[in-house]
Amino acid sequence: MTKEDLVEWIRSHHFFMRPKKSDVLYLRWNRQSAAVIAEMEKENRALDHLDFGERDRLAKQFNASKDPNERLRLIEKIEPYDKAMRDHLSRSEAINRKQKRVDALYEQIDVERQKEHRV
Repeated sequence: MTKEDLVEWIRSHHFFMRPKKSDVLYLRWNRQSAAVIAEMEKENRALDHLDFGERDRLAKQFNASKDPNERLRLIEKIEPYDKAMRDHLSRSEAINRKQKRVDALYEQIDVERQKEHRV
């Protein structure tokens, strides 16, 4: 139990009650879930400034061109778009890994609640 978890639990409950692990886990899940969603929304807007129609137009020119120098010039123009997409995909994969950890935390809440009901 972290200090943040305990402070959040105290703010949401009365002082005379002892915190249940499931309640603390729920607060932690709620905070982490909100952070992952915010990060995901930010990442979804990260490529808004790029015009992938322009990238497609350059790719068509590349495919139609036979001149090696022209093809090299077009590859250099396409590269920033591809790099931005690769970076976006790697950041999205990292967010998905975080989301899986948050989902596992939610499953742990159910396990703790079942333990508490047995007692």
